[in-house]
Amino acid sequence: MDISAIIQTWSKVLTQPGEAVFQEEKARPNATLLTAIIWVLVAAVIAGVLNLIRGMIFVTSSGGFEMMLRQMDLPPEVIQQFNMIMSPGMMTGLMGAQTIASIILSPIFFLIGVGILHLVASLLGGQGDFGRYAYLNATFQAPITIASAILGFVPFLGGCLSFLLAIYGIVLAYFATKVNYGLTSGKALVVVLVPVILVFLVFICMFLGLAGLLLSTGGS
Repeated sequence: MDISAIIQTWSKVLTQPGEAVFQEEKARPNATLLTAIIWVLVAAVIAGVLNLIRGMIFVTSSGGFEMMLRQMDLPPEVIQQFNMIMSPGMMTGLMGAQTIASIILSPIFFLIGVGILHLVASLLGGQGDFGRYAYLNATFQAPITIASAILGFVPFLGGCLSFLLAIYGIVLAYFATKVNYGLTSGKALVVVLVPVILVFLVFICMFLGLAGLLLSTGGS
């Protein structure tokens, strides 16, 4: 694995957005599903380690959490239960399990996401190879995953920048979709926005359901 070549590819895709860069990447001999999975897995490992380190930093400085619990005037037994959960040993085990789970699930979720986009693009008349499309998506999703994990160390601002990176990822997915499937601009835009709209509708339904539950509970 040529690390410098991978970094160069990721950097080019992120800093030179457009159809030209994806046309170039699509023609590469290593533009395969296997390459995509490897890159996503490597990014998941790096992000998992960084998130674990960030979590350990939080655990070692969790004295403020205990003080906050005491200020909430909770019963002593409740505070004791929270302290047991927030103990360094328990938190380390939980974070370690979460890290392993995220590493395992990241390639799976990546393939599901790319599969949904591939299906929508095909329904709209697009003609393109799934493996190459997965590769094109991995060229920007892998570095964005790592960058978001790094930004997690920056309080407040890091979350905002990670959100902007996610939006930028949608823009890059638009170019990758248009190039890989030969779709018009309008159809390529529909492909990348369909999952976003679906997620938004799910959150709206969850919010309305929770609001209805709270109202019914309050009224009873």
